[in-house]
Amino acid sequence: MNKKIQPSLHVVTFKCASCGATYQIESTLKQDVVNLDVCANCHPFYKGGLGEQKVKGRAEKLSSKFAQGKETIATKTKKETKTRKTNKKVVKSLDELK
Repeated sequence: MNKKIQPSLHVVTFKCASCGATYQIESTLKQDVVNLDVCANCHPFYKGGLGEQKVKGRAEKLSSKFAQGKETIATKTKKETKTRKTNKKVVKSLDELK
């Protein structure tokens, strides 16, 4: 007995209703054309290309802040950076405390 377990693939056209972009992908769907509301070209989360995000995540924001801080520190001279001097008196014996 030869069983056909694998579904058959055929080319399906995905069409965006917002911008009119079409994508042809092999799929197991029975339809030939699938209408989408939004796609990666017109969705506000993306810039316009597939996979290019406009919104940065938390890690990207944090790493860009650290990079800006490192650049600022590298450009400052030693005189510009604040030095903190501590005037702590070292006590050598208990008689000095009185």
